[in-house]
Amino acid sequence: MKITSIDLTPVTIPFREAETWFWGQRRGISNVIVRLHTDNGLIGLGEAVGFPSAPVVLEALTGITPFLEGKDPHHVESITRLLYTRRGWHHYRHVGNGAIAGIEMALWDLIGKAAGQPVVNLLGGPLTETVPFYYHIPWKAADAMGQEAKRAVALGITTLYLKIGFGAEEDVAMVAAVREAGGKEVKVRVDANEAWTPAEAIHMIRKLQPFEIEFVEQPVSMYDMDALARVRAVSAVPIAANQTSWTEFNVLDIIRRQAADIILTDQHQLGGLLAFKKVCALCEYAQLPVLKHSFGDLGISTAAALHVLSSCPNTTSMASQTHLHFIEHDIVRPVHAFSHGTLSVPHAPGLGVELDLEQVTEAHERYRREGEYSPYGEPRSTS
Repeated sequence: MKITSIDLTPVTIPFREAETWFWGQRRGISNVIVRLHTDNGLIGLGEAVGFPSAPVVLEALTGITPFLEGKDPHHVESITRLLYTRRGWHHYRHVGNGAIAGIEMALWDLIGKAAGQPVVNLLGGPLTETVPFYYHIPWKAADAMGQEAKRAVALGITTLYLKIGFGAEEDVAMVAAVREAGGKEVKVRVDANEAWTPAEAIHMIRKLQPFEIEFVEQPVSMYDMDALARVRAVSAVPIAANQTSWTEFNVLDIIRRQAADIILTDQHQLGGLLAFKKVCALCEYAQLPVLKHSFGDLGISTAAALHVLSSCPNTTSMASQTHLHFIEHDIVRPVHAFSHGTLSVPHAPGLGVELDLEQVTEAHERYRREGEYSPYGEPRSTS
């Protein structure tokens, strides 16, 4: 089996409600769909996330694809090493990992389809058939966030997530409203997205401690590992590292410095499913749980992550991240369906999903018409 051609399709899909974080606001997801065609007629599907922007990732993929023609999709290590060491992406890992992950994902889809096996069986086999996910309550007035928390709990959701870092008074009000509405049995976690200095983080975490927070995600700058370790050393609330966990080398540094209690990363940050699996194993030996981070995953990326998460022993004790409950529609069949906050691992060969071509066409036309939905748009008021 050889790769004969590659299709790249940028898509834009609206959110039902805008997502606001410390760095801005976005109205939807703009990603790039990858299709690898082979000489035996199989097509491998991948998805590259649009960070820092969809045009940047599309340009990176356009530069990569000529080197894939004629390659055997089974040679995942060889192909990714070529792209990193011989094509220069080793020096530009943040963008390079995201682009290469879209390619690598499609390689695994082809391998699974050729073998007639779901990818999870090629990664060691499933330890579980379902994976838990959180419910993201978007930023708005505190009482409205509380009402949404009640609706989520009524659906059987057990983990609620909200962005903070908008100011001490507002942060406390939002967390208080969600905790009260969700009840004592529901887990509540918060993500500051690097909003604080170490001193501010320590102060704010102490203010939030009475609300029994599951953990605080990325309270300080991703570039200051010592600051993260300092906060974690004095915090009674567990600390999760996301932006600090961008590469396998970052994760190794976190372990060495004991800088976090939980690792939040994904195949896009790390450069593919195999890299994700390796980091999960590294963290298993360090007795650290790993949760899947979401830049804004559509159905292909979600399916791919489910295969990795279900094959590792340290990835399902807590809920992973998703944007699926935000988007107006997906681009795959079958559509991922939540049951009490969990998703089932696909059983079909490869990643276990196929494109809904009508939805892909609609999403591509929206990208051509409206451009990308940037994650860094100007935020709107909650009033």
